[in-house]
Amino acid sequence: MASLVIAGCIAADFVLAGNAVTQSFMTLPALLAHWPMDGPARNARIQLLSRQWPVCWVVGNQFFRPLSTLTTVGYAYTAWSLWAGPRTVGTTHDWRPFAANALLHFTVIVHSAINMQPLNDRIAAADDEIFEVGTKWMRLNLYRLAIPLVTGVVAMWQAGLDKIQM
Repeated sequence: MASLVIAGCIAADFVLAGNAVTQSFMTLPALLAHWPMDGPARNARIQLLSRQWPVCWVVGNQFFRPLSTLTTVGYAYTAWSLWAGPRTVGTTHDWRPFAANALLHFTVIVHSAINMQPLNDRIAAADDEIFEVGTKWMRLNLYRLAIPLVTGVVAMWQAGLDKIQM
């Protein structure tokens, strides 16, 4: 069971990382491209972005929030299973990297709630500084890219340890 959970967590990590890449390097930059700095064109673009962003947010919120939560729980379960003993899981992997992965994923959930949600709200509310807020959002979203990449690599490395012959 734990090996299936590990495989699911690894897959989820790279899906989450791919989503962060798409948001930070494609979606928001495309929405902010050729941003007018003043005049009536700027106001029209602010209104347009405030209508487009909630669509992006809803899709991300309905799919990626549960996926991130399940990944956190999956890594915590794996750590607990390995800590409980090899007879439970049938392996001698170290539980600590998986516990660290669960903790790192939890920090992403906290980061999303504390740092990212207020920015989502400002973008959707047609904040007058929407370009600056969007740019900050892209920068802060890099954390949601880095953590799944790191935890995915750590989990793949841990999962492959028993395949290495010394």
